[in-house]
Amino acid sequence: MTADGDEWSIRFTDTGKADFLALEADDQDQLQNKLTDIVESPWRDPPDYGEPLQNSPYKKVRIGQYRLSVTFDRTDNEMVIARIKHRSGAYTADD
Repeated sequence: MTADGDEWSIRFTDTGKADFLALEADDQDQLQNKLTDIVESPWRDPPDYGEPLQNSPYKKVRIGQYRLSVTFDRTDNEMVIARIKHRSGAYTADD
């Protein structure tokens, strides 16, 4: 939940930004709209959208056909997008 002074923002790592820019424009729009919904939600805190990933410091956020690896910086109220992968290749050890 965002209250006055508790607004969240979205930040991409270099890898996350490269992943985002490699997507089709329609997919970018879908992701951007949902990410905005997450950080502006009056009902849930953004970290509540993340699901834990085993053996990883990241959380998973599912948006359509994509899986995002994210962290939530509660100090700066930032949702940090580390990776974006299509769900068909999101769970392989190719990193």
